[in-house]
Amino acid sequence: MNRALLAVLFVSLVSASNARAQQADARDYEAGFFVPHRGIIANTYLRHVSASGERDFAQLQAAFRATYVLKFGDLVVVPFDVSLPVVDVTVFQANPASPAAPKTALRASGVGDITYIPTIGYGLVQNAETHTHTWFAFTPYVTLPTGKYDSDRFLNIGSNRVTVRPQLVVGQRFMKAFTLEAMANVAIHGDNDEFLVPVGTELAKLPLSQAPSFGGILTGAMDLSATFFTSVGYYIDAAGKRTLASPAGELEISPRQTVQALRLSMGIRLEKASTIMLQFQPDIDVSEGMTKSQFVGARFTHVFF
Repeated sequence: MNRALLAVLFVSLVSASNARAQQADARDYEAGFFVPHRGIIANTYLRHVSASGERDFAQLQAAFRATYVLKFGDLVVVPFDVSLPVVDVTVFQANPASPAAPKTALRASGVGDITYIPTIGYGLVQNAETHTHTWFAFTPYVTLPTGKYDSDRFLNIGSNRVTVRPQLVVGQRFMKAFTLEAMANVAIHGDNDEFLVPVGTELAKLPLSQAPSFGGILTGAMDLSATFFTSVGYYIDAAGKRTLASPAGELEISPRQTVQALRLSMGIRLEKASTIMLQFQPDIDVSEGMTKSQFVGARFTHVFF
């Protein structure tokens, strides 16, 4: 059963990293105040994620995202917002029976699951002269099983299941240069009916289920000049318990696991419509048995007016 548990952890590792790639950055929702009606936003993310511990891994992520914005007065509607990740990951796992032996490497690469990210938001302006305003938004992230998945492999890029993660957002700008945002979400996971696990000396494909996951984000950002801003974000994700429907009954293979991380960003406005963000995100606390990871990366955003 150790091998079955390791397989779940491998797949969870890739899925969790892909999910983090979709998490909002500071001021993403505030853009609704500034993007014009029928504006188009293009985002490109590039990240290197790594961990060193009982389960070492290295992962290179790229994500391409396109957003179409409609505005009706203070109401913002985003009917089209799609993100497509591309991932290359290598996981190194020690043999529990011989910890001193060389680690086994598993590798996977390919296109990940597409996420559809529609949004409806509303803004309230308290003082136009000082740019003081409040925004509210609702975003139901919908991740579809379109990524590369091979049910004969333990490590995959795609998750082979649907996940819906509704998110509520509230944010505030004050004193011209400062913003604060709070976000809360819950993820409802579909089942993966072809999850590969060892049963005795054989391999079997069993249904993998996961209880709802919960998450939250708190961000603060500050303009240091007209072309430079910095932000810090606190991210928490409590992944739901994972179970297998085995012939002997329901089998818990992974309890609820929590990851807390800080995201540090520096934003540079290259010109009116283009921004690049340099980012560093270390895990600051994880549940027992998990390995802390971190990523360094860059995000390029361009708005087509």
